[in-house]
Amino acid sequence: MSVQIKFVGQEEPFTYEDGNGNEYRYQVEDSGALSVFEKEGGAYLKKGTDPIAVYGPSAWFSVSGNALSRSDTGPTEIAGF
Repeated sequence: MSVQIKFVGQEEPFTYEDGNGNEYRYQVEDSGALSVFEKEGGAYLKKGTDPIAVYGPSAWFSVSGNALSRSDTGPTEIAGF
């Protein structure tokens, strides 16, 4: 599913459209900022991957689509027992 953002002062939403093997995810940060991430070719996002876009909390008021989840960052490695 694509990520669709409604910005303050804009009538039409902006969409990051999935396609060509790329998928988009969003995350609402503790500060209220909105981060958008791009997964290329169905790969996992590496830990510490920078978002492709960040919008301040006063720039947007609604987002829909797929939120970033654990399944997007791949399996967790367990070190030693």
